[in-house]
Amino acid sequence: MTAAAETSEEEARVRALHGLRILDTPREERYDRVVRIAREVFGVKAAAVNLIDTDRQFTKAESGLGGLVHATRTDSLCARTVEADEMLVVPDAVIDERFTGSSFITVPDPVRFYAGHPLHAPGGETVGSLCLVDDHPRELDERERRLLGEMAGWVERELATAQEMDRAEQVQRLLMPRTGLRTPAIEAAGRCLPARSLGGDFYDWMVLGDQVQIMVADVMGKGIPAALLAASARAVLRGTFQYNAPAEAMARAAGALTPLLEQAGAFTTAFIARLDPCTGHLEYIDAGHGLALILRPDGTWRRLASSGPPLGVLPDWTWEIHTDEMGPHETLTVFSDGFLDFFDDLDQALSTVAALNTLATTADQLVRLCSDYADSSVADDDTTVLALRRVT
Repeated sequence: MTAAAETSEEEARVRALHGLRILDTPREERYDRVVRIAREVFGVKAAAVNLIDTDRQFTKAESGLGGLVHATRTDSLCARTVEADEMLVVPDAVIDERFTGSSFITVPDPVRFYAGHPLHAPGGETVGSLCLVDDHPRELDERERRLLGEMAGWVERELATAQEMDRAEQVQRLLMPRTGLRTPAIEAAGRCLPARSLGGDFYDWMVLGDQVQIMVADVMGKGIPAALLAASARAVLRGTFQYNAPAEAMARAAGALTPLLEQAGAFTTAFIARLDPCTGHLEYIDAGHGLALILRPDGTWRRLASSGPPLGVLPDWTWEIHTDEMGPHETLTVFSDGFLDFFDDLDQALSTVAALNTLATTADQLVRLCSDYADSSVADDDTTVLALRRVT
């Protein structure tokens, strides 16, 4: 292989490693479990999952290495496995020229036995190694070599799953507005923070002629199942409300979503509102959501009424359309029930939102102030906040 080809291959390898978004992440049980099992099964002093960057080694998981996290690439024994892209078994590393000068060999209690199996990214690039080390020389028989390969396969499947989750998270973010909405008359901003990589909350807005429509929904549950149902609910609600009056749109959405939600044993709360920015006239449907407020600049608020149960609970329900009037500088704020987890009770949560509104000069700032509660805590539920403010 030419020097240029080697450079290109190395660059592709490093890109694949960075694309996994795993470097410098905290320890995870799914990787720790593999190294604990490997250490016990092979009866070695230590086992580790090491990932090889351009000039360093990052230890994602280890058992028996005293919390090792970083090493230089020149010191790394696993770097040799990555460069060879094949299982490397070294009966006695102290006398192996490939490891001359490594700090793991020159210390008073050096690594003697080393065995590493390459780890590949989903695209086939070699990104690291599952390794075994011991303080005395030894060998691996054919059965042990096959077993090490199988365990490396476990790690590779976890790497692939993590990458798929990252991509799914990116797609889910793309289903929600990527920037705020601002006209001379209104501002809209929103933020969704899933408790896991994926969640069941979503928000949306669109301009429909002279009106602005906003939507917040919360599918029961968390994680992948809730995210899949949320994607379906978003598509149905967005499609029906874009082309129909609210009453007809809700009936069509319920007809499409109720069978799916019943089969999944789930339900979806939703708040959908249309505002005439010029007059402040507001029409809305609250399907079991119950967490919509109109905030006044002086710190007071009024809570909007319910229209009925969530979607998926009562198949033949007709949701009532409520109306209200938003004055200049008033803000319609809607949040999901995950926001309540950061307060002792509902009144404290509502009072906090109202107080934050007096500090926020824009809808985006209000959303940021509210969602910071979820961003700085260990959240058990998805948290979404949306704000629609009349500027004039």
